[in-house]
Amino acid sequence: MTTNSPNYQMWLSYNAEKEKIQLPVLPTSFQTRNGSKNDSMDITGLGEVVILQSRPALQFSFSSFFPATRFPGIKVAKITKPLELVERINTWKASKKPVHFIATACGIDLFVTIESFDYSEEGGDPGTYQYSISLKEYREITVRQVKVDIPTKKATVKKEEPRVDNTVKPKTYTVKAGDCLWNIAKKFYGDGSQYTKIYNANKGVIGGNPNLIYGGQVLTIP
Repeated sequence: MTTNSPNYQMWLSYNAEKEKIQLPVLPTSFQTRNGSKNDSMDITGLGEVVILQSRPALQFSFSSFFPATRFPGIKVAKITKPLELVERINTWKASKKPVHFIATACGIDLFVTIESFDYSEEGGDPGTYQYSISLKEYREITVRQVKVDIPTKKATVKKEEPRVDNTVKPKTYTVKAGDCLWNIAKKFYGDGSQYTKIYNANKGVIGGNPNLIYGGQVLTIP
């Protein structure tokens, strides 16, 4: 399937839509696999008989890149550091929670698992990351309640629509003597300069000065 529509957008989102990535560069094409689990058997006198089964999960795969600089045709107003996008997708993949996948031009709007994510930084374009990703449709397991009316011996099945929940419980950290936001950010993100994320999420606890934190304060780590 080609992706050359001017209004085409592709999104991956996570944690109840709180974390989102709009793909800055659309793939030139992506593949959709829609197979079948139908079985067939030969029955004497009837010939081949097909036994219908529920369809397997849809699978999607495509390749593109996260650019380090702007160029004509890019789909986002602001460029996010490519390495940050790579790390975010790796975090989502490792969480074992589904991701919301949207491709606007072809009506794809469903939850998926990230089956594989391969990436590399090419020497001729430092900072830009090439990647290939494969996704698989996620289906929530549903339990059907069967109610049996004893006098009539009739059974009714109550079917509940599945609701996918990919909400992530926020991490917390209790401040210890000698801590600073820079070191806490280094501990959780591997980058002390990310301390502003922690500060912005905890202004009600810390107050107006991010340099003043005290032992015993419980901080939310976004």
